[in-house]
Amino acid sequence: MIYPKKIIDLVSDAKGLIKHIEDYRLFKVYQVKLYNWFRFSPDEWLPRFIYERAILKNTKKKIAIFSVFGRRLNINLDNSDYKIFFTGENIHARFLEYGDLMLNNKNIDLSIGFDYLEHKNYIRFPIWLMNLFEPHETSYSSIKKKCEYWNSYIEINERTKFCSFLSRHDYFGDRLFFYNEVSRIGEIDSAGEFMHNNDDLKLKYNDDKFEYLKNYQFNLCPENSNYAGYCTEKVFEAIKSGCIPIYWGSDNNPEPEILNQSAILFLNRTGNNDQTLEEISLLKRNRKLYLEFAQQERFTDQAPDVIFEFFRKLEKKLVEVVKNS
Repeated sequence: MIYPKKIIDLVSDAKGLIKHIEDYRLFKVYQVKLYNWFRFSPDEWLPRFIYERAILKNTKKKIAIFSVFGRRLNINLDNSDYKIFFTGENIHARFLEYGDLMLNNKNIDLSIGFDYLEHKNYIRFPIWLMNLFEPHETSYSSIKKKCEYWNSYIEINERTKFCSFLSRHDYFGDRLFFYNEVSRIGEIDSAGEFMHNNDDLKLKYNDDKFEYLKNYQFNLCPENSNYAGYCTEKVFEAIKSGCIPIYWGSDNNPEPEILNQSAILFLNRTGNNDQTLEEISLLKRNRKLYLEFAQQERFTDQAPDVIFEFFRKLEKKLVEVVKNS
């Protein structure tokens, strides 16, 4: 799919109502505005999905989508025809002012997040979906093909390095805790900003995360905080790269309908991790056992159906917003 050239205007309100230029991004071609968006998020995904599914076809009306990296007041100041709230962040640990998922704000037509929640104006759509699938790759056949590929991907014979770790930050000390735990087994290569000790990602692989991870047997990939349903791209990046994920988050039950939980190694923030650490150590030493574990299918048989349903429901909700608002 070839999209029309995007036109992005970065503007700042003259009266200071919008304080930071990053708070507001206008995608003119897509008839979408983004507020309070984080610079590392897949910011074009929702505008492109709206365009791909022709949600605003034959209308000049506009959608404003708000996230958490800015002032809540911006939601009330915007005069777009439709307003949507989206968060890929754990608003129960950070950005607490958005803990209600904006469902208490009468100006919001639709709220999108990761919570397991039943509400007529809410849909669960975790951010990892935007990282794994482009808006034009969301047909059932496309999803099934990708899941089958990732399940059969076993390029693991040349992995000579122990464990990788990619993280920009550690808000609550959890990642440092897990880093220290796994470091008891062997040295961890950290190419991210947090605990940085390895420059290969930038110097050897030109910031290609997946080519970098292909060198490692394991990938330490804890979330930045824990909450039921809060699952980001972390564990999926490990899977796509063929690493064995060492994970913490989402109550250690990440996307159970989609991911084979037996193919993931789980750590706990409280309690004893000795059993998991012993298993990691054994897999590290025993090539046969490592291959058996690493070659497990990572996605469940029903994964393509569940993933496709995420996209179908999102489109349906967006159509309802435009039709009924």
